[in-house]
Amino acid sequence: MAGPGHAPRTSLHRRLLAAIGIAASAAVLEIFGSWISGSLALLSDAGHVGTDAFALALSYGALRVSERPHTPRLSFGYHRTEVLAALLNGVLLVGVASFLLAQAYARSQDPPDVAGTPMFLLGLAGLAANLVMLLLLRGWARTNINARGAFLHAYGDTLGSAGVVAAAALIQTTGMVVFDLVVAVFIVGLILFGAGRLVRDGIRILLEASPVEVRPHDVAAAIQEVPGVRGVHDLHIWTVTSGLHALTGHITVDGGATVADSAAIVDRVRARLRERFGIAHATLQVDSFQGELIPSSEVVRGRT
Repeated sequence: MAGPGHAPRTSLHRRLLAAIGIAASAAVLEIFGSWISGSLALLSDAGHVGTDAFALALSYGALRVSERPHTPRLSFGYHRTEVLAALLNGVLLVGVASFLLAQAYARSQDPPDVAGTPMFLLGLAGLAANLVMLLLLRGWARTNINARGAFLHAYGDTLGSAGVVAAAALIQTTGMVVFDLVVAVFIVGLILFGAGRLVRDGIRILLEASPVEVRPHDVAAAIQEVPGVRGVHDLHIWTVTSGLHALTGHITVDGGATVADSAAIVDRVRARLRERFGIAHATLQVDSFQGELIPSSEVVRGRT
């Protein structure tokens, strides 16, 4: 069965649109719940989910733009818009976390009353919505940085909603509203963790670092295993966007190899890169190497 990376991208379009609708509805519901219950944890979760709805919309827009055809001036097309959107999502999450931390500090100075029952019921509704989003995005999150960003948002939201439900139950049974504050800070930690991972991955791609899952040493070793390859040098591997890796490098072949022989070797190297590492875009320059050089002393002797 083909993995999600080989499925039509229209499937990801539909899933993102569905997730946007679910996240926006859940955010509105939790904001209302925070207003009637006085829960900061519920407001934190609403802020997280609401930010996710915006982030998902941004991701969807970037996905559509990235599918525009290549041009002579943009030879790789608009693929990197997905990475820029992911970075913007991460920065946005940091801003939301900062706001919620300020709210948590203010409430720690003067804790308000919290109604546990509406907090519990609306927390359950938010939990159900986030679980649905996880199921929608789980497969695509392995191959697409935008889908991974959306999945991380939904994953953090799910943990946050579970925390809201737990805090509401504890408030109902113990009457201690401090649990609301504790869960709110916990959700902020989840937001910051997800934002950090998203920004880190985006920066790695923009800096054209080697993909995390592809070790240059292993790639060089695999190339040298191809019959006819004598050596590898000036090897560069980077990620254009999620799931699209590129490679340039020089391979050395025997000086006696013909142009046809060299072309066949390059084809074998490219096939190995595709099969083993998923590198579909490889540019290789062939350098000839004379296997047995005539010693300079022999040259001199031949001329005398």
